[in-house]
Amino acid sequence: MGATVISLSDSASTLYADGQFESARTLFESLAEKGTADPALYYNIGNCYTRLGQFGEARLWYERSLLFDPRNEETLHNLEWLNTRLTDALPPPNDALLHWIGHQLRAILTPEHWGLVAGVLLAGAFALLILRKFKRPSLTWRLPLALSSIGLVLLLAAQISKPQSDKVVVVGNNSYGYSAPDANGKRIVLLSEGSAGRLVRTSEGWFYVALGDGRQAWFSSDHWIPILPINLH
Repeated sequence: MGATVISLSDSASTLYADGQFESARTLFESLAEKGTADPALYYNIGNCYTRLGQFGEARLWYERSLLFDPRNEETLHNLEWLNTRLTDALPPPNDALLHWIGHQLRAILTPEHWGLVAGVLLAGAFALLILRKFKRPSLTWRLPLALSSIGLVLLLAAQISKPQSDKVVVVGNNSYGYSAPDANGKRIVLLSEGSAGRLVRTSEGWFYVALGDGRQAWFSSDHWIPILPINLH
């Protein structure tokens, strides 16, 4: 299995280097469909879409890459360049507070590393308690109490730092927003490719999206894709 993944990745990279961006994209996305979070893979897919001129899809994959690797300078640079091309695209509203905190924590350590540090501290606190009970009764409670308290806080940080996002991106040329989840309803906004918003709720093929300018509208889900891949929820 691992050898197959490496082989496909190498083949896709070779195709990309040869300028065969559509074929490279197909292979890279076949790897992404396996459901493993890989920011480097998402970055490569974003590059393919950029080369193909499909900037909405490119933004989607760059945003996905940054969701798991917020400090990657190459991805940040490419997304910044892309935004200069998406001049008509509407940016999303600010992240929810908990998502923002998680993003900041991931910029320091991955969720796995937060959990590892927490585990080490809790194990140390437990070892000190055992030592106090059987070897050193005079040992103060303060150190194991402090270690366990910090460990529990870091466990919470590990949980909060797990990638979360309610952001969605327009991947088609245009997407009309309606006052109700009905294509025969009143059109209230038209968004261009690469626009983004926060998904508020869904209803049978429709997304109710909060936009960066304060408006909210119903959009066909055919035109929007969530930043956080469905198979990683």
